Amino acid sequence: MLLLLNTTKTMDLDVPGLPDMEGSEPVHLDTARKLAQLLSKMTPGQLAELMGISDQLAADTHEKFLVWGKASQPKVPALFGFTGLLFQHLDAPSLTRDHRLFAARHARILSGLYGLLNPFDLIEDYRLEMGYKLQVDQFSNLARFWKEPLTARLNRELAPKEPIISVASQEYMKALDIKQLNRPVILPVFKEIRPDGSYKNAVVHAKRARGALVRYAIENRAETPDALMGFSAMGWKAQDDPPESGSWLFTRPAA
Repeated sequence: MLLLLNTTKTMDLDVPGLPDMEGSEPVHLDTARKLAQLLSKMTPGQLAELMGISDQLAADTHEKFLVWGKASQPKVPALFGFTGLLFQHLDAPSLTRDHRLFAARHARILSGLYGLLNPFDLIEDYRLEMGYKLQVDQFSNLARFWKEPLTARLNRELAPKEPIISVASQEYMKALDIKQLNRPVILPVFKEIRPDGSYKNAVVHAKRARGALVRYAIENRAETPDALMGFSAMGWKAQDDPPESGSWLFTRPAA
């Protein structure tokens, strides 16, 4: 079973080293270099328009791409570099070495810049979300640009009929061709139940829950979706057994 995540906007490269784990080189590093070079030639104003960010953040992003790839730039394992809510509740720094080894085999991270990352691929600081409409070659956006190589890579890595548990957002899942992938893809969905029995979307809480679910899978060395039935962090629980593919509902009472 593969655990599929996506990167977050926020990063922190000031993390402790892991002397017992070797970092690896991203498989799509050459493509990442191509994208970084393309972005380094854009002006801060163009980046602000592309990414929908402030002028100051665009200037900072421009500076990052100008120095991206230089030998002096710090790098950290991907699983430790992102600081969004999902990664906060996955809490990679507190994983044991055995848990980290399991994650290295069973987790992958979708990235707008790097394509598909192993948890211990060494990455630099950057900002590039999969949903950006960046024209690359004949492709009008990053998701279309990455779709064929990422789908092909997962097909090479996964065993026939091996299930994928994806906590990646829809924006990032568009970078995969699910039909060509030809593996069962299960999408955990987290909703709170109101007193009247209706469901309530809880976007922030759902991000936390996705990270906690990945943490549970790693800690319990979950090899099949059924192994996630015991997940109960923050009051969440599966409504039914995991489906063969598609949405898998987790609920808890609304506050």
